Amino acid sequence: MYLTNINLGQYVPTGSFIHGLDPRAKLLSLLLIISAIFPSRTAIGVVLWAGVLVAIVAASKIPWNIVIISARPVFFLVVFTFLFHIVASLFRNTGMLQALNMAFFTSSRLLVLMLFAVMLPLTTAPLELADGLDAMLQPLERFRFPAHECAMMIGMALRFIPLLMQETDKIMRAQLSRGARLDQGNIFQRVKAFFPVLIPLLVIIFRRADEVAIAMEARGYEGGAGRTRRKPLIWRKTDTLIVILSGLAVALFIILGA
Repeated sequence: MYLTNINLGQYVPTGSFIHGLDPRAKLLSLLLIISAIFPSRTAIGVVLWAGVLVAIVAASKIPWNIVIISARPVFFLVVFTFLFHIVASLFRNTGMLQALNMAFFTSSRLLVLMLFAVMLPLTTAPLELADGLDAMLQPLERFRFPAHECAMMIGMALRFIPLLMQETDKIMRAQLSRGARLDQGNIFQRVKAFFPVLIPLLVIIFRRADEVAIAMEARGYEGGAGRTRRKPLIWRKTDTLIVILSGLAVALFIILGA
């Protein structure tokens, strides 16, 4: 019930080759991989991409238990997708075996896709990820798109997710010590019992947001104009090689129909 072991969006430094890549290279590779997994129509393709995922996790030197814990919120979405496809198939008078096959294939594809996405914050520091997004979105500023502000918000959200998990765990422990029954009863009773946790959490979120806004104003923050970076992004040959290999892998999978 407690959330102390959940580290969604938390950076895990291991000093691996994956960690040392430029965040822009990792973002581009992730976009290429997602663009290939999403339209996949064969189980072989999902299995092959799962093998690529296993290789990336091994290269990152991150233990699988950390990856699974980080992806725990994703499992609910995968289970929901599995059940939804079964119910939808039955309403279309599809056979149970065909419904199970389609549900298993769709949920497996979603799971592999989401695990690739989970690996990005695990191997990239929030500040580096924000800088990478900022650099990639810079061309859109000529169309008056707030590239720096969007990148900053995403980076701050990733930074505060572990903190909010810790605050949620503290509130849940306090409510349980007062006799709250958060894990008993039917689904409606559990949702109703969760309100004493949700309301203080919302208060903490708004309070932290106000504190961050005051701190940024006190430091004279004015957006991305003229802003310098403590660690400038450096694009190396290895980053180019990784992006090219990702593109070739995607092209090969598309040609093979996987």
